[in-house]
Amino acid sequence: MQTRHALSAMVVLSVAAAAHAQVLFYDFGHTDRQSDPSRFNNLVPGVQSIADSIDENGNPTGFGIEITNPFFLGEPSQGGSENPTGLAAQFGADATDDYFFGHTTPFAGAEANPLSIVEFQNLDLTLTYSFTIFASRTGITDNREAVYEAFGTEIVSGVLNASNNESDVLVLSGLTPGLDGTISISVLPSVNNDNMNGFYYLGAIRLDAVPAPGTAAVFGVVALASIRRRR
Repeated sequence: MQTRHALSAMVVLSVAAAAHAQVLFYDFGHTDRQSDPSRFNNLVPGVQSIADSIDENGNPTGFGIEITNPFFLGEPSQGGSENPTGLAAQFGADATDDYFFGHTTPFAGAEANPLSIVEFQNLDLTLTYSFTIFASRTGITDNREAVYEAFGTEIVSGVLNASNNESDVLVLSGLTPGLDGTISISVLPSVNNDNMNGFYYLGAIRLDAVPAPGTAAVFGVVALASIRRRR
């Protein structure tokens, strides 16, 4: 009986380990305003990709990220939220104050880039992913809403207005990677964006990776079957 209980406990632990969620934070912005590198993955104009992202505890995950369609490549200003509240507070001011941005017209010597794309790479095909997105540009009076569209085996999209945003986030959830292990997020101005340059923003992303529905149950069944065979 004790052996059976011990084996059952092992199964529970195995399933719990399989069900362990991963949380990763990404900060997009100015070279001089990076978030804590022990918790965050920082992307700045000179760093457009990270091959092995860390999770919130500083552990390597093997997940990659790359800006495959560029934002403005110069240093952005630090004009976002200095006092994030609500769901945005999880990122901290170092992440919410700065940002990557794009524009639909030529700007500061750069050609127009009406669409920017962030690609998450080397993702585990057995996991499901959600992305919590924040963007902010304060001290303005126009509408700078953007469309964020995630492409995996599904397409999920939503809008977020960066104008004077202190607390709002956009969550894109229920995504699984393509067979190549990637999920891409495109960013572009929405039809409501009335800025003359078509400015759009990306300040921070939280990535949550959890087992796809049924994965933990499958692990449990396999483990129990193995125990029964040994008995």
